[in-house]
Amino acid sequence: MNYSSVVRVLALLMLILAGCAASAALLAWALGETPQIISFGAAALGIAVFASSVLLLAPKPSRRARPSDALAVVLLWWFLSPVAAALPFVFGVANNSIAVALFEAASCLTTTGHSILEFPDRSWPVSLLYWRGLLHLLGTFAAVVMAAGVFAAINLGGPGIHRTVLFTVPDTSYFDAMARIYTGVGMMLGITISFILILLLMAGVPPVRALADAVSVVSTGLVLPDAESVLPPNPVASVIMAFGLGIGALGLAVWLPLRIGAVKTAVTDPETVVFFVLMLIFAAALIPLGISLDAGLAWSLTSLSTSGIPLSAAARDAEIPLTLAVLPALIGGSALSAAGGIKIARFIVLGQRAGQEFRQLGYRRSILSFTFRDRELDERSVIGVWVYFIVYAGAVFSVITVLAFLEVPFEESIRLSIGALTSSGGLIGQATDNLGPAGQILLSIAMVLGRVEILTVLPALSLSFWRG
Repeated sequence: MNYSSVVRVLALLMLILAGCAASAALLAWALGETPQIISFGAAALGIAVFASSVLLLAPKPSRRARPSDALAVVLLWWFLSPVAAALPFVFGVANNSIAVALFEAASCLTTTGHSILEFPDRSWPVSLLYWRGLLHLLGTFAAVVMAAGVFAAINLGGPGIHRTVLFTVPDTSYFDAMARIYTGVGMMLGITISFILILLLMAGVPPVRALADAVSVVSTGLVLPDAESVLPPNPVASVIMAFGLGIGALGLAVWLPLRIGAVKTAVTDPETVVFFVLMLIFAAALIPLGISLDAGLAWSLTSLSTSGIPLSAAARDAEIPLTLAVLPALIGGSALSAAGGIKIARFIVLGQRAGQEFRQLGYRRSILSFTFRDRELDERSVIGVWVYFIVYAGAVFSVITVLAFLEVPFEESIRLSIGALTSSGGLIGQATDNLGPAGQILLSIAMVLGRVEILTVLPALSLSFWRG
């Protein structure tokens, strides 16, 4: 393990978080929110001093970094950043607890978005809402960069699932190749959010609400604490937000072709096609419940994108069976997006492998192969996907079991477990009412595990990973 590279990169990332906290302190100062000035200022100063000290004391790397070093940075950042980001949710907030603050920070960073923080009359300080939005953006940026860079380098989930034209393993230090990914992902977020924001403003949405909704749909999260229940202001805004959710749920799978004008490639991408097919299937499944096709499509879109943003009153208020409610979230969006879930790409790989088996029934000695995004996949790819499914199912079962010991009702424990692991804030809903501090911390850990796709944590449990 190249500890020097790991520590220095991690310190730089923490300095970015400190800068975000400083900007929130300036906003609080401009708005006269005194408690938040102190809390954000203390957070920014504390994080900056610690990260700067580490950066100055850590020696320069003596050897080039490898993908395993990047994986170490990813794991450490995802588990440490919620602790640092929780500080403004502790200080300056009346009657709050550390467990609630950790849940709030982890929920925002993982783009789950569900809030359990309470204010009188729901009158949140504007600077805290701004902080929620910043954490959503940081989490989205980190999630997509992680998928396109780190996961692509170490081939987690099978070759081809996370690979993009943005990344190739360099001959020099691994981190030298990340600049291209940072730029590409930054452009995707900046241009898409700006475009959605302009459209929402033209549709008559108030500026603050328009900015929060633009960040929410692209990050597939819930920036505003009451976003799970509040519908868009008008039908035009609903259509715009639906478009934004589609972009957010598919991420680089559509952005990379669109940036070079390859519209046909973006539309015919396997994850794009399967995403819209699944939308139709789940919408049709809601028709027997008395929900129209258009309302069902709105629900399918928000569920598959794991956002929880209500686009239709009919679907929001309907009593959807638990099995149907959790299934879209488990599937999730593109492997190259901030959407949670197992990811569509893995289902495509398994589906193609199953089709191959059926074709071989007639002639067992036939030699067949299957591809994903023009890359030929082998048995190792399928084994990797199956292992991921098994680990994911084990994680869901483990969280449900612990919640049962905490005396959470069984149906609520299923919602909480799947909602946390799939970053689905809308699925969690009111099930958090029965949680105590232990349950809140458990869900915070589950949200982070879901964001790092669970399987990446397993190498970190081995001492050889840290010694290598």
